[in-house]
Amino acid sequence: LRWIYEQGASMVVKSWNQERLKENIEIFDWELSDEDRSKISHMPQHKMAVVTGILCPEGVSSVDIAEVDVFET
Repeated sequence: LRWIYEQGASMVVKSWNQERLKENIEIFDWELSDEDRSKISHMPQHKMAVVTGILCPEGVSSVDIAEVDVFET
């Protein structure tokens, strides 16, 4: 979560566990080291495009495919 935060990206956490929620909020009082950032940046990433909602019954909608967000997982 800290790495995502440092990238300026939005994140959605879905835990309802009190202890996990507490851990999630504790990402703001520290920073990753340069070594940690480097290690995370070198992890294999899988990219996918979420295209839900750009198709309509008549075919492709007027959404420009270039505007579809790509998410890294």
